[in-house]
Amino acid sequence: MDPQPSTGVRQAVRTGALVLAGLLTATGCSGTAGPVAARSAGASPPPPDPAVLRLDKPTTVLGTWNESLDRRLTMVAQSTMSGLKPLLDGEPGSAVGTAYIPVKEEHSAELGLYRPGDRRVVLLSGVSGTVPDPERALDQIFARLTAITEVTPVPPGPVGGSSRCGHGRSGGVWFDVCAWADRHTLGVVHLADFPQTAQPQEIFRQIRAQTEHAAP
Repeated sequence: MDPQPSTGVRQAVRTGALVLAGLLTATGCSGTAGPVAARSAGASPPPPDPAVLRLDKPTTVLGTWNESLDRRLTMVAQSTMSGLKPLLDGEPGSAVGTAYIPVKEEHSAELGLYRPGDRRVVLLSGVSGTVPDPERALDQIFARLTAITEVTPVPPGPVGGSSRCGHGRSGGVWFDVCAWADRHTLGVVHLADFPQTAQPQEIFRQIRAQTEHAAP
C-alpha cells in the first residue's frame, strides 16, 4: 500500500503545529513586530454592541469540503482557538476550532486515517466576545509567527473589521495564514498545501463569511 497519503497528513499537521503553535505564545506579547504591526487597510468602524455577532462552525466550506475526522488536524485548530481566548475581554460567547478537507478520509491498519490523493487542508479557528483592540490583537497573533513572511493588510470583506494574510513554506508544504479581528470576533484561517496560484484572500473571506453571523 502506498504510504504517501499518510506522509501528507503528517506534513500538514507538522506545518500547522509550526505555524499555529506560535499563536499560543503570542497571546502574551505586548509589543509589535516591524511591518506586521502596520494597521490593516479597509478597516470599518465596528457596531457598538459586543454581543451582536457569534461564530458558528460551517457544515461545509468551499462548496463541498467536509469537516475532517482526523484529530491530528482538529487539535491544531482547537489549540489555536484556545490561544485566541486570552485576547478577549472576558469569556468567549462562542468558539470554533476544526479542520476541513476536500476528499473523503479512509482508514487502514497500516496508515490509520488518511486522505487519498488531495492533501489540502483548511484549519478554522475563532472566538467571539469583546475584543478591546482589534489591531493590537492582530499584532499579537502574527508577532511570533516567524515562519510567515510578507504579512500584509487585506480587505476584510463585507463583514468588516480588519484582516491580514501571510504565507510561508515548511517541510515542503506551502501554506497561507489569514486572520481577522473586529470588536466582536477573532479568527484564523490556515490553508495548507494549496497551490501558489490559489487566491488565499478570497478563500479566507468566503470562509469567514460562512462562520461569522448575527447573534440570535
